[in-house]
Amino acid sequence: MSTEIPNTQSETVPIDDPSSEENRTKGRLEPQNRDEFKPAMKDLLKDKELTFKNIDAIFENMKSPKRINKDTIHSTFGKEVIYIYHSHNRESFLPYLKDTDKPEDAYHSKANITLVGKMLGRALERRGVGTKVDTTDIVQELSMRKLDYTSSYKLSGEVARSARADNKGLEIFLDVHRDSLRKDSTTVEMNGENYARLLFVVGTGHNEFEKNLLFTEGLHERLATQYPGLSKGIMTKDSSQGNGVYNQDISPKSVIVEIGGVDNTVEELHRTTEALADVLSDYYWHGEK
Repeated sequence: MSTEIPNTQSETVPIDDPSSEENRTKGRLEPQNRDEFKPAMKDLLKDKELTFKNIDAIFENMKSPKRINKDTIHSTFGKEVIYIYHSHNRESFLPYLKDTDKPEDAYHSKANITLVGKMLGRALERRGVGTKVDTTDIVQELSMRKLDYTSSYKLSGEVARSARADNKGLEIFLDVHRDSLRKDSTTVEMNGENYARLLFVVGTGHNEFEKNLLFTEGLHERLATQYPGLSKGIMTKDSSQGNGVYNQDISPKSVIVEIGGVDNTVEELHRTTEALADVLSDYYWHGEK
């Protein structure tokens, strides 16, 4: 998910009473007037030259910084319970694109957010949580159907609903994006290392959104405890501020997860996917607090 104009003032005020301890704990943010960036299809279909030819291998070969205790790990024994997909699949990262430092240029058919989704999927699998990562090129599908970028959620919704129809065991649906804010807004240092920050987006444009919000609050609260400062919080958006539903009516455990922004590196993104996998697996095995 991206924004047209980078806003360095990304730390927002909790909704309702700003002094409310409950809202601070739950991480709810004031909905912002951050218009979603809508690139032209002709620009999305042109790839910038990469700084590394084997960029996919760089993402795939990242080694886990954390040892998993195999004696205490749970397992879904091959059952896929988490589904990761990417409505804006060509969102890319400027450190891996040549000759540009503009957020609006950060799109690529290969070096994009789907590589981050795959890292998250591998991290979850290592923790025993069966995960399906979809890498459908939504942009290519839009082009083939002669649709523009605003139809991205419609197409990704078709993909996600089809997956659920084929696999009733899927419970958690994560639409993984990256933001277009710059590095000072999308990066945090913990224990001497940089991490790409997380932001959750819950659409309030359907009747059951409070269930999605409750699920997301559970994730944010765990992150706040285990990785303080990694999650920026939860932004709610209705139909006047964007799509409004974001396919989150598929499951009560559906949410958009923005991982980092245009300036984050694979190392920063990888550390965050490991942290998020910790929290997601903890939530899956132990449920709501």
